[in-house]
Amino acid sequence: MTQQSPTAQVLPMPGRGTGVTEDARSIEWPDVVRRLRSGGFRWFTSLRPDGHPHTRPVFAVWSESVLFTASKGTARKSRNLDVDGRCSIATEVDGAHVVVEGVASRVVDEETLRQASAAFQDVYGWPTRVAGDELDADYGAPTSGGPPYRIYQITPTTAYAFPANGDFFPTRWTF
Repeated sequence: MTQQSPTAQVLPMPGRGTGVTEDARSIEWPDVVRRLRSGGFRWFTSLRPDGHPHTRPVFAVWSESVLFTASKGTARKSRNLDVDGRCSIATEVDGAHVVVEGVASRVVDEETLRQASAAFQDVYGWPTRVAGDELDADYGAPTSGGPPYRIYQITPTTAYAFPANGDFFPTRWTF
């Protein structure tokens, strides 16, 4: 995979109470990627078959130009993504609220599964291994349903960064 070069647009902030300081700057995409490569929980939203959102905390890792997330095959989010891959991931890291919208697809090839496994190890210290078309692990989150896990690759279509403390301008990137 090659690193995508998204197009940035600073979002206008009309009105009072926007909170951006006079010395605010634009946030650069590499700063957002650094935040996406950090650990912590992400809020993942997929769409139920009836169109209603389904939001849950997940592990998600940035690797090269995509996000990876793991999901039990019987989980609602897996069933949602198998029907409609549109989704979003949101997090707050180092004074930035980051939202990535994209399209998820299930990963089944060994090379990409190994890439996802390495990313989970690097970011979360979570050792996983390829087992057929899923990742297996000795443990998982108590609410995960337990291993093995399907891996979904989220290809971004749009990303946003909003300042939590007013030190940069809200920015949108399109891919």
